[in-house]
Amino acid sequence: MEDKNNYHSRLLHISRQLDDVIEKLKLSYIDNRLQTPWILWLAGAPLRDIAKIKELQQGILSFFNSKAFLSILPLISAALGPVILSGLPNWVTPFVTFILGYLVSMLFYLPQLTDFKSEHFHLGAYKTFRKQEYNLFKGAFLDDIGDYYFKGLYDYTTSSKEGYQLIRSLLQGYISGEKAEYEKEIYRLNQIIDENQINTELITEEYSEFSNELITEKEQMLSEFEYVINLLKDINTLLFRIHNKGIELQDLNILTGFTLYELRGETLYQIADVGTSGITATEIRLKDKKYANYGVVKVINDKLNLPYRNDPYPGHVIVSYKMSIDGKGTWVYNFHFDDSNTKASKLLIENAIIESKEIYRLIHALCLLSQNPKFKSSKEAVNQ
Repeated sequence: MEDKNNYHSRLLHISRQLDDVIEKLKLSYIDNRLQTPWILWLAGAPLRDIAKIKELQQGILSFFNSKAFLSILPLISAALGPVILSGLPNWVTPFVTFILGYLVSMLFYLPQLTDFKSEHFHLGAYKTFRKQEYNLFKGAFLDDIGDYYFKGLYDYTTSSKEGYQLIRSLLQGYISGEKAEYEKEIYRLNQIIDENQINTELITEEYSEFSNELITEKEQMLSEFEYVINLLKDINTLLFRIHNKGIELQDLNILTGFTLYELRGETLYQIADVGTSGITATEIRLKDKKYANYGVVKVINDKLNLPYRNDPYPGHVIVSYKMSIDGKGTWVYNFHFDDSNTKASKLLIENAIIESKEIYRLIHALCLLSQNPKFKSSKEAVNQ
């Protein structure tokens, strides 16, 4: 049941690292009464290893790296003694060099007394030089051989399936519950984010539409202002003309081409035709069915006091307006323009920046001026 992602694997790893050491300490503890003191055990280390000379592998390097080299180090020292210590008596030199070599080998054997993997390991030396660790392991020394501490704990934990499954089930249930709560909360937050995003998009879209509407209205108003400005220029020109030369009926075309009719009995007589194609009738009888749908006739027959729009053919518009000329007669003024003429449509039909009725009042006033002897041109006066 080894799993790198759970605590069982850690118990198994600890058991592999420490159980062998504990077993080594147990055996040493049990046999301690049969062992010699660690100092004597250390002193006999070369004698125990001298038997390994026969196990040497081939090669000088292997020999010097072996334990056998340590075991015969005193003998080598004794053999080389006469060369090294040539000044001493011959019987003293081998003895002194043997002792020196023996002491040097002790320096190499001493660390092995506390090495668990060494055959020279000695519990007494371990207790002396590694006392803190010895006390940590001491509690396990009196157990039976094979009664591993950590391995047994690992086996118990993994073999107790019911407890393990219960703990695992509880943990999984808790984790699943927490996960469900988190997912629920995440879903709720995502819903809020989506709603806010939708609201933001709607607000942005509405703002964009409102902004575009304002821009469009602004452009329309600027155009309409331009129409009014041009109209004022035309009126100013006409006023100066009236002052300088008087006014003629042809001067009434300040917006579009027009036709002007005067009612005499049951007939409308054309008294002006300016800026049109010239195909309109010069006389129109009110009872003539051919002209029944003409705007100029309908404003009279239907007694209309408001302008009347007529579309005689696609793309062309005629707006007819009936006027009283000082109670002495009735005129009908007809504006002729194409439906693409935005200026005329704005000022005469749509009540844009200036009310359309003011335009009709202006035309009415100009028509009245044209009949006032003070403002008639000399040419017009002669004609009359």
